[in-house]
Amino acid sequence: MRRMIVNCTLLVLLTLVVQPTWAQFGSLIDKAKKVKKGADIVTPWSAEKEVAIGEASAAKLINVFGLFQNPDMVDYLNMVGNTVARQSPRDIHYHFAILDTEAVDAMGLPGGYVFVTRGLLANITSESQLAGVLGHEIAHVDRRHLEKEVRAQKTAAFAKEEAAERIPTAAELINMAGEVVTTALTSQVSRDKEAEADKVGLDFAAKAGYTPSGLRDILDILAKAAGDAENKRPLALWQATHPPFSERVATLTSLLTSYPQTGQVLDDRYTSFINPESFQAQAATVPQGGGDNGPSELDGVISKGVVVLLGGQLPEGTRVKVRVVQ
Repeated sequence: MRRMIVNCTLLVLLTLVVQPTWAQFGSLIDKAKKVKKGADIVTPWSAEKEVAIGEASAAKLINVFGLFQNPDMVDYLNMVGNTVARQSPRDIHYHFAILDTEAVDAMGLPGGYVFVTRGLLANITSESQLAGVLGHEIAHVDRRHLEKEVRAQKTAAFAKEEAAERIPTAAELINMAGEVVTTALTSQVSRDKEAEADKVGLDFAAKAGYTPSGLRDILDILAKAAGDAENKRPLALWQATHPPFSERVATLTSLLTSYPQTGQVLDDRYTSFINPESFQAQAATVPQGGGDNGPSELDGVISKGVVVLLGGQLPEGTRVKVRVVQ
């Protein structure tokens, strides 16, 4: 009987000791799960996931703006873009396309989807300037800048992911594409990332055989154009998402002192492929306001108080659906 009492006492003591221990391990397990989920948010996407998200984001962006369909221009853009992209150390298949909007902008999405607008192409005057712009966007992709910005937001959609390597479901891709495109169109990438993209993009373009001053030269052109009130609307998106032109021009001018001023400019070849008259001809096909069916309706945004159309010019009498971009 005494032994039974002692054994029972030991059992009670073991129970009292074991229960807090398991409770402690349970707490550690919960913490480990939270740490893993947090790590998934800050861990770079796998190559397959990056491409899937980039493809969905590109489709979303194309749905917003539409594509400028000119096979010769698009082939030329891809020729220049892939020439520059070959200087990037990452093994990515790049895609280059022209967005059908007069807004002046360029975007590099995850997975190697790079877009320039016809508004930007109409202001560029040489192939080296185009190479500089594309080099900047390729550098954003190469260094995963937009991906990092989106992951840093830690939105609910991303927090629910099971692992950084898992390919998202179709519904998740739609949400992620919306996050990526919204960030690309409305958020200013941190200045250190923009400065890095300028420097790395300059390197890529120079290594591809272009004069290293291309990006500085087009930014200088846009800086001068920004002083004209008529250019406020087409430049609004660029100015809302990038540091001031003058600041970047000054930094690039300083950087260029350490580069040999050699390489190709190719202004004649650029103007033989990029034809502003073609841009104007396609813009003229945008439905005009008025007529039997009343005013037409286009989508757009308000960026810093300026209406920016997505996919066309603003004919007289046109209604514009807008969303506000602070």
